[in-house]
Amino acid sequence: MVKKSSILTLLTSCLLIWGGSLSVLSAPTDDFDPENPADPSAVDYCRITVSADPAEGAYVSGGGKYIVNNGQVYISTSERNTEEFTYTFLYWTVNGEKTSYSKNFYYTPVKGKYDFVAHYEKKEVVFDPDNPQDPSSENIKRKYYLYLTPNIEGACTFNMASGTKVEENKQIYLYVNYQSSFYKFEGWKLNGNIISYQESFYFTMPSSVTTLQACFSEIPFDPENPVDPNSTGNNVDNTTRLLMDIQIGTADNNVDKTRIVLNETKTLGYDTGTDASKMISTDADFQIYSLDAQNIKYSINERPKDDGLVPLGVVIKKSGSACISASRLDCSAMLIDKLRNVTHNLAVGKYTFTAEAGTIENRFVLTVNAPDCPKGDVNGDGDVDIADAVCIVNYVVDKPNTNFIEAAADANGDGDIDIADAVHIVNYVVGKISALAPRFERILPEPE
Repeated sequence: MVKKSSILTLLTSCLLIWGGSLSVLSAPTDDFDPENPADPSAVDYCRITVSADPAEGAYVSGGGKYIVNNGQVYISTSERNTEEFTYTFLYWTVNGEKTSYSKNFYYTPVKGKYDFVAHYEKKEVVFDPDNPQDPSSENIKRKYYLYLTPNIEGACTFNMASGTKVEENKQIYLYVNYQSSFYKFEGWKLNGNIISYQESFYFTMPSSVTTLQACFSEIPFDPENPVDPNSTGNNVDNTTRLLMDIQIGTADNNVDKTRIVLNETKTLGYDTGTDASKMISTDADFQIYSLDAQNIKYSINERPKDDGLVPLGVVIKKSGSACISASRLDCSAMLIDKLRNVTHNLAVGKYTFTAEAGTIENRFVLTVNAPDCPKGDVNGDGDVDIADAVCIVNYVVDKPNTNFIEAAADANGDGDIDIADAVHIVNYVVGKISALAPRFERILPEPE
């Protein structure tokens, strides 16, 4: 019988031989200066403008001023057709460069100014007298424009594009997708009247063009606590509230969201006034919610940290792939996939998985305030060694270890987890390179 140590020695030798031929194993070329590191308390800002070309052809949302590394921004657009002209979406550009062919997508703010433009093709409507549309026909399902707007520009974005046509009497799920750190949510208004104080709610579409307004109030900037002045939420007793918005959907579009708030003054059960039960829809492609010990489903749940474990439930309408991500994290959070034995850092990006259609309530767990794992410590044992390289190899062949921390596995910083990362770790362990790469982030979605 071949000893386990012999197998490990052989694997290490192979990785070292292969690693010698890879140019990727040269010393990192990043600009990090260990003697003069960046100030972790410094706050960087991202200014985003969003427009359409032609301007009259579409509605857009997502512009504003955002804090870097404080969530994602939902950039969206929808056509603005008239009786004379129709507009067909083509693509997005940012600062003049093509960036996405999806009408709606998420963007991780980085320091600087970015001008997003949604480009449309304009066509004149030609009336056909031999085939006119009868708007009074009972067979036609009437749809009306639904406009979504914040009372303060840049305060938030939404889970659907403003100006979307919605069928009358249809119930839709709406929520504030990204709430700027400079504002506090106050409620939703229709025709000047508050209709909901919850950031997420179900709305029945009227038989008319409708505008819903998300209302906010400004939060005074505190130079002593500049990172997130909104993390204490609506409290009036200085209670610390840490918010986490967890979403589910496809790679291009998030469909549903649940909010978890760590609040030590609350209980692990249902708290009147702060918690909201989850209403399960029969139409939604994806749904997500948190659970308590009694299996009560929550769309919003304020709870103490307790053991730091928050069970999540998901509903998937059709078998296939789905993505779980976070649009806001006021504290560290790891997503555990118990089926695949994978731990994913939601601060890094979306987690993609496959599942059969149905309700899943025993697969995903959120661990909050989890310690940040150093780059290369893939198995989470506190050391970067050959065992971490072996752990990556097992992951690549779809046999991940029980403790596989995905956020630590991209050792060479190229944005992918593959054999090259295992080679990179081996070279680090034997002293061939002096440091592992910093975390890689794709700033913009790739074109379809």
